[in-house]
Amino acid sequence: MLLRAGPVAGILFVVLSIAGLVIHGYPANSRDAVRKWIATTDPTRFAIGIWLEGFAFMLFLVFAAWLLRTHRRPGVPRWPADVAMGSAVLATGSALLINGVWTAVLDAGRAGVESGPLYAVRVVAQDTFNATLFFYGFFALGVAVLTSVGHTLPRWLSWSAAAVGILMLIPLAASAAILAFYVWILAVTIVALRRRQEPDTQPAI
Repeated sequence: MLLRAGPVAGILFVVLSIAGLVIHGYPANSRDAVRKWIATTDPTRFAIGIWLEGFAFMLFLVFAAWLLRTHRRPGVPRWPADVAMGSAVLATGSALLINGVWTAVLDAGRAGVESGPLYAVRVVAQDTFNATLFFYGFFALGVAVLTSVGHTLPRWLSWSAAAVGILMLIPLAASAAILAFYVWILAVTIVALRRRQEPDTQPAI
């Protein structure tokens, strides 16, 4: 059962992160939108959505650790897995901190802070999130190198990881590439769950 924890964590990461986003929502890029968002957002609903999204990010770490551990092979350099795992940790930590900033925007707005300063903080939160997509990009590229050299994933999945990773390094394409990243994670988990034997049965280093 524990052998399937990684793939299940990957599926739950995708499902819960989307669910959390839908539940709590974010304001559009304008002062009026921030003002309206603060006035109409229920704090309890927002807190639930943020918690679900935060839990999803932690599940991404479980998925990443499983994926990188099970696809290491003797003779394959360790650095791609190290880069990927480090990137996963940075992506998760930064996402949790950014959600704290969004929570502060809502709390400050409900406490009476004017929309101008809150809009500035909203821009900081959004731009910071956009910058952290580099971490997901390097995670995907690390996985692509690791699995291509070790021949541990179907070739199309390794090449897809490389394509997604490159797209997430391009500012104009990074936001749209998130959806491709989710699809790739689901594809990896489905392939793993359909196998009779998990990759963990292979020797790892």
